[in-house]
Formats: sequence, structure tokens, C-alpha cells
Amino acid sequence: MFSQFGLKKTTTDDIAKRAHISKATIYRYYRNKQEIFDDVVAYEVEQLQSAITDAVDAERTAFSKLRGYLLSKMGKLRDLVNLLQITREVWSDYWPNGTEVQDQILNRQKAIVADILEFGNRSGELDVKDVKLTAHLMVVSLQSVEYRWIFDTLKIPLTIYVDHMLDLIINGIRKR
Repeated sequence: MFSQFGLKKTTTDDIAKRAHISKATIYRYYRNKQEIFDDVVAYEVEQLQSAITDAVDAERTAFSKLRGYLLSKMGKLRDLVNLLQITREVWSDYWPNGTEVQDQILNRQKAIVADILEFGNRSGELDVKDVKLTAHLMVVSLQSVEYRWIFDTLKIPLTIYVDHMLDLIINGIRKR
């Protein structure tokens, strides 16, 4: 419902009808649609984090862990319609908790990337001087690229998109 109409236009009546339950049942568990939305987004955030963690943990090299991170994050984000919807809406106008949740997601993503970079440093695969800053820059920079791909009409396959991004990140554009 939220992904279809947004937080502002979705009513508790709409939610009750779609769920085939009474409004009274909804109000037994939630005070308002804001609380419902908060739970839906929290569930989707957890799904995203779980998918990313599973993908990263399944890999053995820093490069493949970064690739797994990007493939799982971008692939899963396309499925999480409510989480994507809040990125389209104005956070402060429609969802007072938006900034807090966005910061939580950002911090978790930075921790995952920092772990991958530290792993790469330990294995000798990478030479990252400032892991914390590099993780921050990677996550923040990649956010715009990720969302652009999700909403893009170019229809570039995810694996090609991710592999090109990783080549740019790892190897850069400098002539060798």
C-alpha cells in the first residue's frame, strides 16, 4: 500500500481492506499508520541487511565480498518497494523518523564495507590507509549510483553495472 500510494495518501482504512481485517484489529496493535509504516520499513531494512550479510559472508576475497555486497544490496533494494518509496518522498514532510532510519542504514552499510576493507588489508589484497573514511566515501558515493540504476531506464544488467563500478573503484581510471 505504502509503495503504491505513499505514506501521506495511504489510510488505515486502505490497510485494513487490503489485509482483510477490521480497523479495530489494526488499532489493537498500532496507534496509527505511522507505526505500521515504521514496522514495514524496519522489516525491509532487516531483509536488506540479512541479504547483504549472507552474500558477503559467502565470499572469500575482498573483491568478491565487495561484489557480493553491491549485487545483493542493489538486487534486494529493487524488491523492497516501501524502502524505495521513502527515498522518493521528502523525509521530513512524510516520515519524521526517516532521517534516523536513513542514518542507521548508512552506518550499518559503512560498517560492512569497513569490515571488507579491513579483511582486504589483512589478506594483502588491498592497501587502504584510512578504512573508516574510505568506507564512508564508498557507501555515500555508491548510494546515488545504486538508486540511479534502480530507477534507470537504460536497463543495464546488474552484474555488468556492478562489475564496471568495482573496476572503477579498485583500479581507477589512471593509465598504467
